[in-house]
Amino acid sequence: HVTSYMAPLVKALEEIGYIDEQTLFGAPYDFRHGPGNVRSPSVGSQFLADLKGLVEKASSSNGGKKVIIISHSLGGLWTLHLLNRSPLTWRQKYVRHFIALTPPWAGTVQELLALASGYTLGLPLVNPLLVRAQQRRSESNLWLLPSPPTFRHKPLVITPYQTYLASNLSEFLADIGFPEGMHPYRSRILPLMSDQLAAPLVPVTLMVGTEVETPEALVYDEQGFDKQPEIVFGDGDGTVNLKSMLAVVSAWEGVENQSLKVTKLRRVSHLSVLKDEFSVREILQE
Repeated sequence: HVTSYMAPLVKALEEIGYIDEQTLFGAPYDFRHGPGNVRSPSVGSQFLADLKGLVEKASSSNGGKKVIIISHSLGGLWTLHLLNRSPLTWRQKYVRHFIALTPPWAGTVQELLALASGYTLGLPLVNPLLVRAQQRRSESNLWLLPSPPTFRHKPLVITPYQTYLASNLSEFLADIGFPEGMHPYRSRILPLMSDQLAAPLVPVTLMVGTEVETPEALVYDEQGFDKQPEIVFGDGDGTVNLKSMLAVVSAWEGVENQSLKVTKLRRVSHLSVLKDEFSVREILQE
């Protein structure tokens, strides 16, 4: 079941002594919502408030011990938002370690595919165009578009008429027939991208999957965006590009009091990191 995708990791934690709702807590999130969504402005802020309260509860119910936060995928961005929106004194009091598994710090090329032509998550017999409208309604997909500071001048989408870079994705949104995405992207998402990777000043371990074919560029012919493109693949975990997962390495370089450990997991995919035996063992060792 997709909804129980973290079960193998949870089971492994329980096997070494963690107890559900005593020393082990979960913080699920409705991934459709991005930060500051005008249709539901309270969703993200309420989640962060609840997550902050959960961290404090976990600490206080265990004798004031600091907590270890483990995130997967988009959860890494939300956790970083929580840390950087909280006072340093709070972080130092409550957070011992932040372990980020395959985080899309700087977005993914795969999100361009979802918005342009639909993406079925590998499900067979499903027409991608049938899910495209729903994917365009999920503001988190705008949040996960490739970030200009990281992807810079790399061609991401190539058509006979235009080449789109991270710097002209507003034009891309208009050209794929999604002009209503332009305003939230410009007004809320782009400003976030400029400073959302600030160092949290707590110890961080970053675990990334590598050597799995990951969309790096999309090439369309004259038939346009209603047809699936030819995909140029690069390095990553099959979902998130490696350069996105490693974006904090350069962003935090030289930042005083920021500890960062990077573990590369060869041929481990975006979801396999939660169940692959070697990956889970690496997580437990942290």
